[in-house]
Amino acid sequence: MSDDNLDGVRHAREQRSLKKRRDVENAIHSLKERNETITFKAIATLAGVSRQYLYNNFKDAISSIREDDRSAAAQIDGVTVPARTPEESRHVEALLRNKIERLKKELGVVRHENARLKQSLEKERGNAEHFRQNWIQARTQSSS
Repeated sequence: MSDDNLDGVRHAREQRSLKKRRDVENAIHSLKERNETITFKAIATLAGVSRQYLYNNFKDAISSIREDDRSAAAQIDGVTVPARTPEESRHVEALLRNKIERLKKELGVVRHENARLKQSLEKERGNAEHFRQNWIQARTQSSS
């Protein structure tokens, strides 16, 4: 092969390598913009490269991005909470929805019990008033 051909091959290889790097950077940027989880698989799929390529060339950079994302915090209603991946957020949301449903059922039971106790209390107050009236009546009769 002549030097011109080798230069052409080198130039083409450098261009492919540069394109792959740009594709990886664009994939990371795209995932961040969409607030999606940064994973090697997601980046590889979006960039059209193999995961092995990412591990060989971007392992430290991607790991650093993932660590930064994991250590980030968000303010929600004035409370600082750890940032979550979309998957974690969906999981937490499902757990909270289940808890809300369970608490609604429990609240229904408690309200029913409260109503029953109020009714029982009114009955006992009525009995107490009846006994009080009888006592007053008996006392006035014995005084006369």
